[in-house]
Amino acid sequence: MLRQDSVDFLTAFAVGTVLGIGTTLLLQPRRTPKERVVRKLKPYRKQMKKSYKNARSAMREGTDATSDLTGELVDAGRELLGEFRSELFKILADTRGDLRAQAKDMSKGVRRTRKRFGV
Repeated sequence: MLRQDSVDFLTAFAVGTVLGIGTTLLLQPRRTPKERVVRKLKPYRKQMKKSYKNARSAMREGTDATSDLTGELVDAGRELLGEFRSELFKILADTRGDLRAQAKDMSKGVRRTRKRFGV
């Protein structure tokens, strides 16, 4: 009878264990799709934070470099514009002088022509 008691005990233990596992699985709350995605991505969170920090620092360095380059380009553009203006003023001054000289020559010619025709 001792043997029969042991078999009954082991059978009851096995049945109880199976029922307990089944009940646990059935009563476990189902995860929403969002929870499942969060759970799967959890190991990558630290890596994503590190990548975000690296990207943020690279962006800051890039914006600093861009602002420096922009400042240099603006200064170079102003310098070129100043040189262009000075050259343009020289050309205009020379052209005005030439036009005045031609106007004087023309006025001399007009006076001679008037004298010839008696006007």
